[in-house]
Amino acid sequence: MLKQQSKFDYTNLSMPDPLSHRLRFEVEQTLSCLYADASLVDQMEGLYLPFSSWLSQKAHAGKGPLVVGVGGAQGCGKTTFCSVISRILSKGFDLNCIVISLDDLYSTRQDRMKFASQTTPMFSVRGVPGTHDVSFALSLFERLKNLKEGEVMKFPRFDKSIDDRKAVHLWQEVQGPVDVVLFEGWCVGAPPMVEGMDQPLNQLEAEMDTDGLWRHKVNQLLKDDYKALFSQIDLMAWMQAPNYEVVYHWRDKQERVLESHLHDIHGILLDTIDLKVMSSKELKQFMQYYERLTRHMLAVMPGKADVLFQLNEKQEVMEMRFPVEH
Repeated sequence: MLKQQSKFDYTNLSMPDPLSHRLRFEVEQTLSCLYADASLVDQMEGLYLPFSSWLSQKAHAGKGPLVVGVGGAQGCGKTTFCSVISRILSKGFDLNCIVISLDDLYSTRQDRMKFASQTTPMFSVRGVPGTHDVSFALSLFERLKNLKEGEVMKFPRFDKSIDDRKAVHLWQEVQGPVDVVLFEGWCVGAPPMVEGMDQPLNQLEAEMDTDGLWRHKVNQLLKDDYKALFSQIDLMAWMQAPNYEVVYHWRDKQERVLESHLHDIHGILLDTIDLKVMSSKELKQFMQYYERLTRHMLAVMPGKADVLFQLNEKQEVMEMRFPVEH
């Protein structure tokens, strides 16, 4: 979840009060649906509207979608942020904005297990580069760019409770033309790693990747397949955590929120659906799969992103940096 405490002046991007008041209800509804902190609506004038206004000026309506990458460590608030921005762009700026999550672009469970059997069992755990269907994703982006008025396409939805894609009839339906795409994910925009690959970084790598096959394969995929996927991005936004250590606490907080809302989400179906909410111990083990690339992105992405959101340990945005216009 995102909050902002900023001393910076974004008045040149602020919106008229009537628009802000009208959109406040839309944002409140979005936050409610996501079980997000209701107080986040107070960030309208300082965070959501300035960024939305800036994007609206960059959107090339009628000339294909503006693809905006939104990356950041696990639990930093990307999903909530993108949902709010999408709602504001649609309701306040009359732009057809959609959100695409990297998590929905995982390969099918069958294909991931096949790839793991051909390489290393570590790829059976979804999350890192190598567990997404990049060729499928590229074909979706190509179709999206050419989606005309009256045309409809579907984007996959991934169901983490079954560790596989949802049935096609449950996929996200998108109507053309699309003006803005918010492409969000923890490693969206990640460049390849260049050093420290020979030594294990944590206990997981020391025990399961003794020969470095897994981490070197991940890096090779970043150089090839994922470079092609991320080249679809026109503008890159990055949410910078203050350090790696806080990422676990953010992610654990997410898991506990999900756990507390299980009944709200599935009601009487709880007995038949395994949502696989992780314990804190299981989460620590799971996050070791992400640690190497997360640390790498925390080090390099602030210098590579077009827009930088600097977060503090409470997930509050302390600074927003836009690119210098020439």
